[in-house]
Amino acid sequence: MKKINKNNKISFKNLYAFGKKALIDLSLSENPLGCSPLVLKEFKIMNLKLNDYPDARLSAIKKALAKKFDLNEQNFFISNGSEAIIINLSRLFLQADNQVIIPKLTFPMFNIAAKQARATVLEAKMNQDLSISLDEVSKNITNKTKIIFICNPNNPTGNILQKSQIERFLKSVPQNILVVIDEANIEFGGESLISSINQFKQLIILRTFSKGFGLASLRIGFCVASEEIIEKLSDFSQPFPISEISEKLAVVALKDEKFLKYTKKNMRFQRIKMTSQLELLGFEVFPSGSNNLFIKIPKKIDKKTFEKDLMNAGISLVEGKNFSGFNNAFFRVSPRDEFTNKFFIKKISDIVGNYYLL
Repeated sequence: MKKINKNNKISFKNLYAFGKKALIDLSLSENPLGCSPLVLKEFKIMNLKLNDYPDARLSAIKKALAKKFDLNEQNFFISNGSEAIIINLSRLFLQADNQVIIPKLTFPMFNIAAKQARATVLEAKMNQDLSISLDEVSKNITNKTKIIFICNPNNPTGNILQKSQIERFLKSVPQNILVVIDEANIEFGGESLISSINQFKQLIILRTFSKGFGLASLRIGFCVASEEIIEKLSDFSQPFPISEISEKLAVVALKDEKFLKYTKKNMRFQRIKMTSQLELLGFEVFPSGSNNLFIKIPKKIDKKTFEKDLMNAGISLVEGKNFSGFNNAFFRVSPRDEFTNKFFIKKISDIVGNYYLL
């Protein structure tokens, strides 16, 4: 019997989210400010009957989303995190002879979900600055293409595609191809395409309450699409995707525009500050307009030794090997609060300083 190499299994357990966390954790792109004060206030006064099932129709959150984005409630699908929607889309719409196109450097879950659905994954080349090239994505389209996945802002780079760029791209894509735009980090930078779903029937927008809204532990994701696509997803999904607690708190979170504006402002400040500090230490930081920084270590530093130094310093980040075609000469960090970021830069400075003393 052939022995299975666990490292080569097409498994979600290979995602960087399963990595060990250290004292200084900049590995996951959460909101360093926490969640809205309105959500915390509501949580303290909630009176729930825990023996009752939640509303299977999710009427309250769909109504709130429809009002916020000026769409019909039938345009929204709610799920246990946006990851579940990626899995459902792949299982529902992909077959063994289909092809999926993704940028080479992007969220690894697209690749895993497509391969688990037995589809072939084609990786489009990135631009020189590691931003997404929609031209390269277009070059990979064939008559077997079924889904195109694009992160905006992109993960891990934080690079942003303009809304007008994506709309021009959508006009060139055959209408039988689903185009999934993952806007998980859109609250930190970029312009949403939710308002474009009536214009492009093959467009699916993924969103989450885990990032900008700061509700990662509640596991609330949603997608916006045509009523036809939403109906197919609904027929394919579990009857109670999120709890009553999650639904009620998400509705409150949607109301706090002030918190979201401050979230974006704070992340911009921390991102710019960390970028300049890392560049002064000799690191190459690729352009980002969001809550992630993709970084290349200086040539003088041995990447294997650097990994050990990070571990000894108690730092968690996302290693470059988690992304197709990259190694640990690269890493991704997600800026946190002022104190954590300062501590991180101090530790990195100490590591780099040791190399230049050799």
